[in-house]
Amino acid sequence: MLLALVWKEWLKLRPAFFVLLAVHVAMNVWAAAGLRSLFSGAHPEVLWYQTIILGNIHFDMLRHVPWISGLILAGAQHLPEIRDKRLRLTLHLPVRAETAMACSLGFGACVFFLLAMLDGAVIAATDSAHYPAEIVAIHLWALLPMEAAGLAAYFGATVVFFEPSTSRRLHALLLTITAVAMILVPARPGAWSSPGALALGLFLLTALAMATFLAMAHQRLTGKNQ
Repeated sequence: MLLALVWKEWLKLRPAFFVLLAVHVAMNVWAAAGLRSLFSGAHPEVLWYQTIILGNIHFDMLRHVPWISGLILAGAQHLPEIRDKRLRLTLHLPVRAETAMACSLGFGACVFFLLAMLDGAVIAATDSAHYPAEIVAIHLWALLPMEAAGLAAYFGATVVFFEPSTSRRLHALLLTITAVAMILVPARPGAWSSPGALALGLFLLTALAMATFLAMAHQRLTGKNQ
């Protein structure tokens, strides 16, 4: 049954995933071309100084791509469930509703991780040709909050879609916007490598993920979209 659930989630996400994959590839190619252009017009020591001391990064065009990707994945995966009361089919499967939700969230998060891993792999590969390992690590830490914002947007949008109460839906929307904004707040590359920052990010992501189960419970209690 779980394999059938995974296959159902893949069928819903497949079109959006391939579109987003093309977008991420295009944006990473843009970032790589921009990096090559930078090194063709300046001495490496100058660019290394700008990264280490000034905190400049060459892939800022990726900043808003992950959270937009998270929203699109959540919409492609969960809007069909609440349209025309299709959610009742999931709730009446011979598995617990919590298990079905965990399977859905886990698969959606894995699909997002594939896109995030693509971003990280391309940034690491292109940086390694121009920067020492220390700067490559700084850039990957700078990429981390961008990808975390995407995961927060995915979880938060899921809560908004499944929450049957309009007031709770608005609250979930505001909390999602706040969480994404907090994660994306401008900071020096590597700022999120501190234990406090990592704990804050994990707390926000965990809270949003757990809120999806509360939204599903509200669906079952109210019977809306069922």
